[in-house]
Order: sequence, then structure tokens, then C-alpha cells
Amino acid sequence: MLTEHSKASIAQIVFWVPAVIPALILLFHRHGAPRVPWVILLLFSIIRITCGIVVIILQNNPSDVGLIIAARVLLNAGVFPLIAATFGLLLIVYISPAYSPGHQHRQDINKIVRVIRDFQGDKKIRNAFIFLRVLFITGIALVIAGGSLEGNYWDPHDVSLGFKLTKAGYILVTIFEAGLIYFQWYCWRKRESISSASCTALQGMFAAIPFLVVRIAYLYLPVFRASDPKWNQLTGSIAPYVVMGLLMEYIVFMIFLATGFLIPPIKVVNA
Repeated sequence: MLTEHSKASIAQIVFWVPAVIPALILLFHRHGAPRVPWVILLLFSIIRITCGIVVIILQNNPSDVGLIIAARVLLNAGVFPLIAATFGLLLIVYISPAYSPGHQHRQDINKIVRVIRDFQGDKKIRNAFIFLRVLFITGIALVIAGGSLEGNYWDPHDVSLGFKLTKAGYILVTIFEAGLIYFQWYCWRKRESISSASCTALQGMFAAIPFLVVRIAYLYLPVFRASDPKWNQLTGSIAPYVVMGLLMEYIVFMIFLATGFLIPPIKVVNA
């Protein structure tokens, strides 16, 4: 018997399977290094297909602790690669003097190289990027650990500790996302001195922010409003699950995917 969540998961699989193909094209055909954002997009599409399968199986075996834990981890921590894709696009803007001789002029290339050299000499910005990475990885680890403990419904202590760890992880990820938005703004202020490809990447990131914020907010609700069953992603109301969860992340993914195709084919150049 198919539940509403099962039907939503079937639709999720149907939408995400075709998304793997353009992600593969970006990763292996269209772009060279840095490949971080395209690797992340491919990984995220695979995670979402896997998540849909796990949720469908769980709906038919609702008491299986292993499936509950797997579904929670995939639904919660699984969305983080989408957030990390923003960081990957920032790496294109900041770290890689990217160009394609067939698509950009030499003057445009020189602008990129100048910006990259400025960045490489700025230890504060470099250290900030390192700090954000550590923050993000720590947040993911806390959410995965918390989700695993929350799945053990028969131990109140584990559930309580799981909620605390998950909250802490979400707070760290929120700080990470705020840092990314700041860096996007910082880059945008320098748009007169960077390439059109970098500007396109920034525009894609800015376009995704509202949808990403809604998706992150939906991550918070099951934890910070745990007393309200409608926010439970596995058993709660189907409307917020589809609209605030599945739809928002699919829109963000498509924006990033389109951005990847709008950016001219790139590769790293030794400056």
C-alpha cells in the first residue's frame, strides 16, 4: 500500500534519475578543474534517488530502526551537499583562473588572474575559507550522529541527545551558509574586475539563496518544533515535505545545473 510519502518518493526518483545525466556532462565533458561543484551536484542527485528508495521501503516497514536512521540521515545530512555546491561555485570564482580560449578574450583572462593573485596573497580570506570548511564538516558530523541517535525511539536518552547534537549541527551549518552569502556579496562588489563567467556563477548563487533558505528552514522545524507532528519529515504533513523540502532543493539543483551550462567551459590555467 502506497502512503503519501511513498508517492512523493516515487515522484522524487522519477525527477532525479534524469538529473544525473546533465550532472555527468558537466563533470566529465563540459568542464575541467575545479570540478568540486559538479562532483557535488552528481553526488546530491544520487543521494536523492537513494533517499527516495529508502523512504519507500520504510513506509512498508515503519518499525525498522535501521531504515528510520538511514532515512533521517539521508533527508537531513543529505541536503548538505547542495549547500556545499555553493561553496564549490565560489571556488570557481575565487580560486581558479578559469577560461576557455574559444569563449573568452585574453583581457578577460588577465582580470581573473589578477583577482586570483590578490586572493592568494590574502591570508585572512584563505583562513576564513579553511574555517568555513571545518565548520561545515563538523556540522555534518553532528547532524549524522544526531540523526542516528534520534532513530532509536526506544531509548529516551539517545533521542534527547540526538536532538541536541542535531540542533548544534544545524547552527554550525547556518553559520557556514551565512559566511557563504557574505563571500558572495564580497565577490559581487568586485564584479567589475572579474570575468563574465564568474559573474554568471555569482548570479546563479544569488538566485538560489531564497529557495535554499526555505529548505534550511524546513530542516530546522522538525528539531526546534518537535512537539508539532506535522513537521516530521517521515510521518508528518505531506504538503510542507513536498513544497518546503523536495521542491526547494530541486529548484536549487536546477539553478546550479543551469549555471554550470551557462558558464563557458573552464579549466585551470597556471598564472
